[in-house]
Amino acid sequence: MTAAPSTSPPPDFARASVHHYRSAVLATGARWQISADHLAGLAAECAIKAILISFLGSELKPNGMPHHPEMKFAHPQRRQRNWDGQHGHLPALWEQLTAVAHRRNDTAAGLLFSQLLWENPFADWDVGDRYCDGTTLTKEHVDRHLKAAHDLIAAHEQARILGTGTLV
Repeated sequence: MTAAPSTSPPPDFARASVHHYRSAVLATGARWQISADHLAGLAAECAIKAILISFLGSELKPNGMPHHPEMKFAHPQRRQRNWDGQHGHLPALWEQLTAVAHRRNDTAAGLLFSQLLWENPFADWDVGDRYCDGTTLTKEHVDRHLKAAHDLIAAHEQARILGTGTLV
């Protein structure tokens, strides 16, 4: 069974990343740490998908899901029969960005986006944390996630402005 094509407009991951980031900053100011951290992760996820689509060869499927045609079984732990290179969610999405950027090290975009990826700041982030009681969520967690989301959005925007995927 295949998914029916979406009747919604295609996702605009770049704009969504900025929207989620701004909402996260507002939530931080209101001391809503759980919401701020959740939104920071969504902002980063959207920014990564925008980078993958804009500069690293990923595409949108007719159902609006992003995927990369070269990502099949890119990660040894993801060798699942039905895995089709679809970009999912953090923290695994960071590994997908890393794998694609490293494959493109021969291009300006691949080399320069790779410089953002030394360490996954979302390795401890889980979308399910939106249900947590907040006792284990520290200000340092939220600040690290906000900074990483900001850096990804800034990298996408700078590369878009320069038009070559080049970060200077």
